Amino acid sequence: MTKQVAVIGSLNYDIIVKQQRMPYKGETFIADTLVQGPGGKGANQAAQCAKLGMPTIMVGKVGQDRFGDALVGSLTAIGVDTSYVKRTGSTGLGIVHVMPDGDYYSSIIKGANELITIQDIDEIVGDLMNAAFIILQQEIPQQVTEYIIKRFKDSETQIVLNNAPACHIPSDVLRGVNLLVVNESEAAFMTGKSITTIEEASSAGKKLQEITGDTVIITLGKEGSIAVNNEKNEYFAAKKVKAVDATGAGDSFIGALVYSLSKGQSLDECMKFATEVSAKTVMKEGGQESFPTEKELRKGLVR
Repeated sequence: MTKQVAVIGSLNYDIIVKQQRMPYKGETFIADTLVQGPGGKGANQAAQCAKLGMPTIMVGKVGQDRFGDALVGSLTAIGVDTSYVKRTGSTGLGIVHVMPDGDYYSSIIKGANELITIQDIDEIVGDLMNAAFIILQQEIPQQVTEYIIKRFKDSETQIVLNNAPACHIPSDVLRGVNLLVVNESEAAFMTGKSITTIEEASSAGKKLQEITGDTVIITLGKEGSIAVNNEKNEYFAAKKVKAVDATGAGDSFIGALVYSLSKGQSLDECMKFATEVSAKTVMKEGGQESFPTEKELRKGLVR
């Protein structure tokens, strides 16, 4: 059976603390509430693809512990093929502090995510060749991510790279990426230029696009996003909504973007759709559970 999208990346169990502010150095601060659930950039992006109805496989590693059980179980329940998720070591964790305006501070413990190897990829390369898209991030070893990009550079499979957390990537590797998605801080890291305005984001997008030769998207949170390719450099405003929790919103955006691309829609249509979906995400608490489903879209909750 042909798989529409293969997500190769991290699976983290998220521990989300909602609080009024971050504590000062040496201070013990009392938080408001605790939310626990599935996360990790890779798993999140796979979850959103599957929730929108795309056949999705997840490739990664979790620990032989209750966190791993929860992560595999939650993805399986929403329709992701988890048969490519291996169990070893301890599961990666995400510690997230969410502020009243929905913004957050996040740290991760890599755990089993760091144990993915090039050999793991070689074992399933035939299955991966069936994917229309491969989505990658940087929460697994960078050498594995770069190997995948080089391995599929001349294939029909489209490579989507979310360079997060931001890493230095050789130009020859970036030229194998069909769609690069980064936020403003990641774009600033990659270009060495500060990004504080839409104009600066547009300039950074152009600079990155000249390297990849394909499509670059820079997300700007509540300020919107920039899309750059050979034909355009366009700004897309964010939806004005009451944000409750921005956890996973960037991953939701990417999943929705790839879903829309798989339907053959124009870049403008894809950007508008992804913007709508991520806006719905920030209006609910939590990570994957806040991602809108195909059924919700059909009911007109997003479109």
